Amino acid sequence: MIIWKILLLFVSGLFAGFLAGFFGIGGGIILVLILMYYYDGIGISPDLIPKIAVATSLFTIVFTSISSTLKQYENKNVEWKLTITMGTASVISALFGSKIASSVSGSFIKIFIVVVIILAGLRMLFLGNSEIDVDDLTDYKSNVNPVSAFFWGFIAGIISIFAGVGGGILLVPVMNNLMKIPIKRAIGTSSSIIVLTSLFGTLGYIINGLGKPELSELGTIGFVDYTAGIPILLGSVITSRFGAHASYRTKSKILKKLFALLLITVAIVTFFK
Repeated sequence: MIIWKILLLFVSGLFAGFLAGFFGIGGGIILVLILMYYYDGIGISPDLIPKIAVATSLFTIVFTSISSTLKQYENKNVEWKLTITMGTASVISALFGSKIASSVSGSFIKIFIVVVIILAGLRMLFLGNSEIDVDDLTDYKSNVNPVSAFFWGFIAGIISIFAGVGGGILLVPVMNNLMKIPIKRAIGTSSSIIVLTSLFGTLGYIINGLGKPELSELGTIGFVDYTAGIPILLGSVITSRFGAHASYRTKSKILKKLFALLLITVAIVTFFK
């Protein structure tokens, strides 16, 4: 039985890793859903399930996003100035957000996940800026207001902690729709920002979960279940680079529509769980 659980988590990591690299989202929108089903099946308390699922998802995203960022860097699809500005802001908010998220009810986190994901998907599906989504970005240079970048980075950090998604579901639509950054460059930059957000978000969940009696028998580090996280991250690191390469080869307009449909689908499935 243990071998089958490990295999299930590893395969889930393979799937989530590809999507992480392809969409620049860290893979959390898939992993949180999978982990919620997984923990429900092994009898974890319903109120603890969303918190442990989010924390464990963020833990795996640290490694997945590093792998996909390296590939995006090779493809010259990372805006490093935005990475620093938005990444710094998201780290600040992630540290505060993890404290809040660890104290609220699991049902609230679940509703929050659904609302954020479906709104982001609908916005991208119907309010896109197709004129900026070109495939040849050789001579492209962004010109983004650093104050605006910091603000949206801060908001993304909060979103990532509550939803366990590394912030990518917000970062990509914001950079594409509001900052007028081509979808491929937005995806690549999102991957790099997620490295910072997920790292500090994981640390926050560990710190805020230490000493909680309800976690003492589960063998977790704070809210992070490393026994489930390790098989997932081993799989996701393998496929994240392939996902990033596939994203680079896909037409921008198709990439945007696929991104939106993915978000809406996951939100609906999460709602009915």
